[in-house]
Amino acid sequence: MRTINSKEISSAAKTSVRGFTQPRKITLQDVILFYTFRHCETTNKDITSYFSKTEKPKVSKQAMFKALNKTNPNVFPLLIHEFAENFYETQEYTTLDGWIVLASDGTKMDLPPSEELKESFGGPLNHKITERSKLKKAQANCSILVDVLNHVVLDAAVKPYDVSELPMLYEHLNNCRELLKDKKVMLICDRYYASAELFLYCKIHGYRLLVRSKSYVYKHQISKIERDGKIQLVIDQAWRRRLKREECRNYAVTDPLLDLRVVKNHYEYTLTERVEHTEPLNVKAIYLTTLTPEEFKTDEIISLYHVRRWDAETAYFDLKSHLEAERFNSGKYNIVVNELYGKILCYSICGLIYNKVNEIVLEKRTESVSSGNKYDYIPNMKYLCDTVRLEHKFLYYLADIQTWSEEMEQYLTSMINICSKNTVPVRPGRHYKRWERWMSTIPNVKFRIDGRRNPTIQKCFKGGGYITADH
Repeated sequence: MRTINSKEISSAAKTSVRGFTQPRKITLQDVILFYTFRHCETTNKDITSYFSKTEKPKVSKQAMFKALNKTNPNVFPLLIHEFAENFYETQEYTTLDGWIVLASDGTKMDLPPSEELKESFGGPLNHKITERSKLKKAQANCSILVDVLNHVVLDAAVKPYDVSELPMLYEHLNNCRELLKDKKVMLICDRYYASAELFLYCKIHGYRLLVRSKSYVYKHQISKIERDGKIQLVIDQAWRRRLKREECRNYAVTDPLLDLRVVKNHYEYTLTERVEHTEPLNVKAIYLTTLTPEEFKTDEIISLYHVRRWDAETAYFDLKSHLEAERFNSGKYNIVVNELYGKILCYSICGLIYNKVNEIVLEKRTESVSSGNKYDYIPNMKYLCDTVRLEHKFLYYLADIQTWSEEMEQYLTSMINICSKNTVPVRPGRHYKRWERWMSTIPNVKFRIDGRRNPTIQKCFKGGGYITADH
């Protein structure tokens, strides 16, 4: 709360010179907490919930919308970054053999169909929809840089639909340069981020990078590698002209050699739900990294990519499903962007509590090794998110820093112990049937852990219900 009331945050939150300067019923702290912990279906319910929990006089819907709309969206990236800085300074955080494991990924966020948002963010255009004004709804491109071991977002960006994810990653890394200084940092990204420029950037700043490569990238050099080996790229003058970052171009002049480790993987699987795919599908995967064989063996590189990078996907699942990031109560630009950032900040707060809960779960797992459980168990993130947003005392203590005392510590300890009793099993290889799946009602979950949106849904006129269409 001291961070929210700092001069830097107050200044960033202003959209006018006089913004949040005069004493009013709705303070900047109220607005920030309202955005972060909003959970009801309507704004009126959210207003009633928030002001009853904080024990403050209720305000009108018009006054609340006015305060929400005059909040500059630039304030939330600062808060997210400040939260991460405070986390690394004050908490004992988890590492992988001393490495901070970061992952970056982007996703499309469905926005309300207002003309203001269509003009600001745009959306997918095609031969039928050639102008932004003809879009049915706007979409934003959202990107996060997340510590996958500690479930804390270091930096976030909400950009127009056509902004590429790679420039947003550079923005994340630039914003976190001081935060990550003198730390062992490992960055894991999917195949879209596989570029020599990113490898150069990470080499300049001392980061290690692991990405999955597309089949045609450096194919002549990679073809000589059987399972695990090294290739050397020469960043010549023609290549340097294609580099967009000046520091990378300058570095390539003095050191044009780029050494990369190549790891190849082969696996096969069978799609049992689809008749036309009866034979196993063979998949060849290629990974590029600057991690050495002494640091991580071949199988460890493969496991590292598929297990740790996947946590970035589950972060979006938590944001979209558990925290309902795509549910909005306004079509105003400032309000919509702040609501998205507020959910990301809420995810970091939930992630901090998740880590504490997971420590207790791990202790119980160690104590009951001989109990014969079929699966390992992890904290229930859905239950945890609901608890954090719905609990009366949690928001009450946050809204009044004077009450942050031994009583608050006891309350948090009690809440963590309760959440540790609500766990879910980890089921390796579990697959959700997506096609030809019957449902009694239309699902409201728009995101799956497998990274794909739900398929088209058709109504069953015989027998009722709905079924996912087989494409």
